[in-house]
Amino acid sequence: MLDFQRHIDMQAGMKNHNCDICGKVFTRKGSINLHIMRIHAGVKNYNCDVCGKAFTVKGDLMRHMKIHAGVKNHNCDVCGKAFTRQGNLMRHMNIHAGVKNHFCDVCGKAFTLKGDLKLHMDIHAGVKNHICDVCGKAFARKTDLVFHLEIHAGVNNHDCDVCGKAFTRKQDLMRHVDIHAGRKSHLCDVCGIAFTQKGSLKLHMDIHAGGKSHLCDVCGIAFTQKGSLKLHMDIHAGVKNHKCHVCGKAFTRKSDLMRHVDIHAGVKNHFCDVCGIAFTQEDGLKHHMDIHAGVKNHTCDVCGKAFTRKRDLMCHVNIHAGVKKYFCDVCGKAFTQKSNLKRHMYACWHQKS
Repeated sequence: MLDFQRHIDMQAGMKNHNCDICGKVFTRKGSINLHIMRIHAGVKNYNCDVCGKAFTVKGDLMRHMKIHAGVKNHNCDVCGKAFTRQGNLMRHMNIHAGVKNHFCDVCGKAFTLKGDLKLHMDIHAGVKNHICDVCGKAFARKTDLVFHLEIHAGVNNHDCDVCGKAFTRKQDLMRHVDIHAGRKSHLCDVCGIAFTQKGSLKLHMDIHAGGKSHLCDVCGIAFTQKGSLKLHMDIHAGVKNHKCHVCGKAFTRKSDLMRHVDIHAGVKNHFCDVCGIAFTQEDGLKHHMDIHAGVKNHTCDVCGKAFTRKRDLMCHVNIHAGVKKYFCDVCGKAFTQKSNLKRHMYACWHQKS
């Protein structure tokens, strides 16, 4: 009769037995004893013969042994993945359902599994226990270390279908594909400029913030990006790895070489809005616009005459110095300025004829 009453209480969900230590309520008195042994007393009399792990309840040991035996009777109906314990299957099902009940107290990010939240918290704590044996770089997550090691191994299994470029990580490939697709989903809140990659937006925001924290030790110029400082240092070091295949002239930056090549190709894409004259380089147009604006920043130290272009000043200084570099091929007369030689050549040729 007593067993029947306990059965009725269980069916009714009645919990009349309280734990004196923590106050947790149970339906059966026997459950309290197991609870005290497992949680409060830490008694674990059932040991695994394979790995030595100890358990309080024999049933827990039996379920654990299935792991070593490779028994996985609980299958996911969605993806077919099998699990040893039903509890693991239930947690796995939350992934497919999109259930994320574990929240980060620092940034609010939600996770499906408690273990994922724990690993995430290591990031905030700055814990990096997974170290690369090759370069010494440390990572918070083991998966990040595994992906990193593929870089050293030269593993590039993710190929772009458009240009064929290969990547170590799938996420890097996905960001690269956005470039071909022209997808610019990262917008600047300040000026509205859109970027394909989040990293590009982050670097762009440094411009608005005036974040030029990378200083040149030689001349003191500051840069927003570390890469820009590195390229700048090549100027001081005299490094010129970019050579023109036409004339052999070398440049520190590739962009400077590309602009130089336009000169040989006769490409003039920079037009003056005032007179329509075209220039190969943007700097050439900028200096030309100073003529229309009447800007004369180059002044002669001898007579005070001002010039728009530095080269015009240099030619003018030759007059004071008495330097005559331009010679007439007909009579040998020398001139300080090329324009004077041209006028002389016209008269000289006419006299000869």
